[in-house]
Amino acid sequence: MATRPVEIGPTGRQTATNIERIRTLLGLSQRQLAERLTNLGRPIPSTALSKIERGDRRCDVDDLVALAAALGVSPATLLLPPVADDTTTTVTGAGEVTTGHAWDWADGIQPLLPRENDGVLDHAVRTRPEGRRGDHLVAKGGASLAPNPLGHLTMTELIHLLDDLKEALLDG
Repeated sequence: MATRPVEIGPTGRQTATNIERIRTLLGLSQRQLAERLTNLGRPIPSTALSKIERGDRRCDVDDLVALAAALGVSPATLLLPPVADDTTTTVTGAGEVTTGHAWDWADGIQPLLPRENDGVLDHAVRTRPEGRRGDHLVAKGGASLAPNPLGHLTMTELIHLLDDLKEALLDG
């Protein structure tokens, strides 16, 4: 029994568009991008790049990361629209959201889908690595991006506090 190909969803289509857009902005041909990928140890022939950009071939996770490295962008830059405002986009598994909200999710600032009794700190503990759980609450130069009742703490003290809270909660 033949299997039918899995349809490329909205995030896959956005990724294809972004790969072509960024490649073109950099003045690279598909052949030049293929050479970069080969030099990075993840060869993708120019014919396959053409199929990815047209939406005729899926881009797996390893290809996505290699393409992001070759293009000099983060993987999120390939996954999401090139704006972060009130315009809407469709994210696979979540439906329509604003591009600003999608980018906040990709940046680890807030969940994409609401969870009951879930705050910014809960999300940070769940999604951000140790040592990076509080950075998004404070802008460069120390200016607060969100109300911070713990504003008297340094960033390092806040991160240690979050880690201690997590540990205490997990231990019961």
